[in-house]
Amino acid sequence: MKLFLLNNWKRLLAGLLILTVAGVFVLGGYIYKIYYDPIMSSDVESSSIILIPRGSTFDSVTASVREKGLLPYPRLYRYLARQLKVYSRVQTGEFVLQHRWNTYELLQFLISGKSIRHRVTIPEGNNFAQIAERLFRAELADKETILSLKHDPELLRKTGVPEATSLEGFLFPETYFFSRAENEKQILSAMIAQYRKVFNTDFQQRAEEIGLGEYEVLTLASIVEKETGADSDRPMIAAVFHNRLKRRMRLDSDPTVIYGLKDFNGNLTRKHLRARTPYNTYKRYGLPPTPISNPGKASLQSVLYPAENKFLYFVARGDGSSKFSKTLREHNKAVWYFQKVRKNRQAMSRKRKQASSAKL
Repeated sequence: MKLFLLNNWKRLLAGLLILTVAGVFVLGGYIYKIYYDPIMSSDVESSSIILIPRGSTFDSVTASVREKGLLPYPRLYRYLARQLKVYSRVQTGEFVLQHRWNTYELLQFLISGKSIRHRVTIPEGNNFAQIAERLFRAELADKETILSLKHDPELLRKTGVPEATSLEGFLFPETYFFSRAENEKQILSAMIAQYRKVFNTDFQQRAEEIGLGEYEVLTLASIVEKETGADSDRPMIAAVFHNRLKRRMRLDSDPTVIYGLKDFNGNLTRKHLRARTPYNTYKRYGLPPTPISNPGKASLQSVLYPAENKFLYFVARGDGSSKFSKTLREHNKAVWYFQKVRKNRQAMSRKRKQASSAKL
C-alpha cells in the first residue's frame, strides 16, 4: 500500500513538473513572441511618419503612435518605457517608424533616432515675402504666419541691431535643413543666427572704419545684391553707390522703387519712378528705411570693401554685366547704345521665332 501511494506521488510530481516546464515554455514563448513581434505585423515592409512637436509629452507621443496602429501590446510598451526611462527623453522632430521593428526598437528609436531634415535653399537677393513663399512651398511653414513675424520684437532682438524695424535683410541666404516639427519662429531664428555668424566682429570693425553702421551696410548690400548681374561687377556697383552717397546724390536704384510698390507686375514705368514712397531713391536722398532683400556674403563684402574708382553711373549691357561711367553724358550714351542693342536683339529673336514657325 505504501509503495502504491509512493508511486502515485511520484507520478503526480512528475506530472506537475511536466506541466510546470510546459507552462514555462508556453509563457516564455508567448513573452518571446510579443517582445519580438513587429509593431505592425500586417504590413512589415512599410513605414509610418510621426511628427513630435517641441514640448510634446510621452502620453501625447503614445497617442500619436496609437493613431498609426503601432501598439499591438500596450502593456509591454508601458513596461519597457518605464525600464528605458523614456518618459523624459522623447525627442522632438519628424521620424520614420519602420513597421518591422519590435516594441523595444520603437522605444529606443524615439529616444535616440535621427529626425528627418528637409533641405531648402534660400537664394541671394530673395526678399522676406519670397522666402515666406519658398518655405511654404517646401511645406516647412505657414506663409501667413511667417509674414506676420516680419516685425516680431523677440526676433528683432536676435538680430543684434537695435535700429532694425523689420527682419528684411537678416534671413541669410543659405541651404538649410529643417524638421517639420520646427515652428516658424525657430526657422527664422536659425536664419538670423546664420546672418550673425557671417556679419562677425571683423565685418563690424570694417563698417566702423568706413563710417557706416551695420544696418547701413546691410541695407546698401541688399541694393547691390539686386543690382548685380555679374559677380565680378559687385565691388564696382558698391563703389558707385558709395560715391553717390558721398556726393549727396540720389541712388536712383530701380530695385528700391520696386520694393516700395504694391502688386508690381514686372513692368517698371515712369509713373512708378515718380511715386513718393519711402523706397523711391529717385525722389529721396540717402538709403531706404530698410534693406530691400536678403544679401549674401559677397554683397556684404563688396559694400565693406568697394572697388576704388570714381564711377557714378552704370547700366546693364544685356549679358549680365554692366557698363560704368563717370559722367552723366557718358552714361546717357551708354544707355542709348545698350537700349539699341537690346532692341536689335529682341527684333532678331522675333525673326528667328517667326522663321521657325513658318518652317513648322
